Amino acid sequence: MQSIARNHFPQYVFRNRAKLLWNPVLKKAFIDRPEERVRLQIVEYLIKEADFSTSRISFESPVNLPRDKSASRTDLICFGKDFQPMLLIECKAPEIKLDEKASIQIARYNQKIGAPYLLISNGVEDFWFDSKNKTINLLTEIPQIFQASSSVKSNFEYWCKRGFSGNKSHPDTREWINHNCQLLFGDKTSPPNYFKFEGTPNELYMQNYYRIFEGDDSKNVAISFTATPFGSTKLSAVLNSKGKNKALLSCSLDLLASKDSKNTVIHNFSGRSILDISEVTGFEFKKDIPAQVDKLIYLLDKTM
Repeated sequence: MQSIARNHFPQYVFRNRAKLLWNPVLKKAFIDRPEERVRLQIVEYLIKEADFSTSRISFESPVNLPRDKSASRTDLICFGKDFQPMLLIECKAPEIKLDEKASIQIARYNQKIGAPYLLISNGVEDFWFDSKNKTINLLTEIPQIFQASSSVKSNFEYWCKRGFSGNKSHPDTREWINHNCQLLFGDKTSPPNYFKFEGTPNELYMQNYYRIFEGDDSKNVAISFTATPFGSTKLSAVLNSKGKNKALLSCSLDLLASKDSKNTVIHNFSGRSILDISEVTGFEFKKDIPAQVDKLIYLLDKTM
């Protein structure tokens, strides 16, 4: 079934200008890895929608299994109010297909944990099980106790904590950023894509979740907002033509709001150029991102 992790986003922090995942339960920063993002997305759902207390969520509990030379570790365990295990969770990276092997692994762990419910997730789809009479049974819906009972309030602070917006963003951009983040990433019908864009200049801070918009002639553009270590916000866009990334754009929304003409950087195979996105395309804060996608595609396509 569709994953509970969809359209939940892990929290981020910057340490020495490096973007790291923030674990709100352990109060620690971790390297940004796919399976860790999924695990923290699951935690976001449990806390924000299922109303689980952080004190009842455990990370990497050791499990000593027969014939194993060293102790294994569980991804997540949720405990009941009596602090007995209720849910054992195994997380995989989004590109990992959930199969019988993963089911066997979590079943072995549960021989020691003894949780009545099990969940395997790759952040795209979930498999829920119950454990009765020493057998594992696939469920067709989320157990009632883990179903959503609250909704997420995605205000500007919410997007700041999740790396989409800088907490020192220009006052004139904040409402617009909040509104557009909700438009691009608040839709639970389809999960956004996470891209790192390996090899891009570090100062662009491109890695984040992106929404894909389709254009004409096999062209599409991936669009996101990304925070910087300095508290500012960048609009990021990457043009893909016939399956290959051709040009990328990084616009400082703070410079744009301040009327600085050097607000946008474009990188492509020809090199690097600096321009005023408002002057060249008429880009403005009065319109939503979806209404200005064609402008971004035109600008990136023109510079190829």
